[in-house]
Amino acid sequence: MRIAHISDLHLNSRLKPENIHKTRKLIEYALDNGAEHLVITGDISDNSDEKDFNVFKEILKQYDLLRSDKATIIIGNHDIFGGPQTAQDVLNFPSKCMNINYHAKVAGFVKYFKELFENTTRPHEELFFPFLKEFKNILIVGINSIAEYSRFKNPFASNGHVSKIQRQYLDTVLNRNEFKDKVKIILAHHHFYPKNITSHSSEDTLWSKIENYTMKLRGKKKLMKIFKNNNVKLVLHGHSHEMKEYIREDIRFINAGASLDNNSDHLASLFLIDVFPKLITTELCSVLLNKPDNPIEEKLIQSVAI
Repeated sequence: MRIAHISDLHLNSRLKPENIHKTRKLIEYALDNGAEHLVITGDISDNSDEKDFNVFKEILKQYDLLRSDKATIIIGNHDIFGGPQTAQDVLNFPSKCMNINYHAKVAGFVKYFKELFENTTRPHEELFFPFLKEFKNILIVGINSIAEYSRFKNPFASNGHVSKIQRQYLDTVLNRNEFKDKVKIILAHHHFYPKNITSHSSEDTLWSKIENYTMKLRGKKKLMKIFKNNNVKLVLHGHSHEMKEYIREDIRFINAGASLDNNSDHLASLFLIDVFPKLITTELCSVLLNKPDNPIEEKLIQSVAI
């Protein structure tokens, strides 16, 4: 299967109209280059705005991708809490987050994109994450890595945490015999960087500098242990705004967080990932959009036996 991976669309019709154009062009590029499944690892909307969700739904409909067998999305912190849009918003943002109903936001996100969550398996009808999508040779597992708001542990609503219930379900279900021969792919929003690697934001603003110090995923070691014990081969994520591939504990991680938000109105990027039973091949494709009829592309191709 060829998977196209993008992340952190941050759609905002008023403040970031270029991201809508970039999203369309990346999807067209992916489909033109044989992508069979589209994965978006969170932050669909920049400000948790249903108008932006609707824009994205319409884009998916246009390309016949509003189908569970054709596309998979997970939730990002901006899809729940949004983000500050002005300098004044930075000061008011923590108090805004305190008044957000986290669980209602998660349920609303899944309901809004219900077509993409059809034919999935999950722990309980009232628990939306983690969910499983089973294909011929692949098992896609979507988790919710967004931590609930906390003045001390998540003061700017950008830190991550995967609940104990999610971890327990992952540890149980990934070990099932029927999944033994499938390539297991985890989708998360937050990155799994080692402590010596700093995450990046594409925007040079006060808020971005604050976020860079509050973009951590708590409990990474517990998740890594589950992944390693259950032979997970690939983790796709975003959150940190860069295009990056790295390996930890013999697990391959791909970050597509700078697909759109990359300090350029004319550059968009995605990963094309070919998954075979014994091999994973990736292409990092960067497309210049200032010449829509003849986009310039750069590719970095890597392959790893599994």
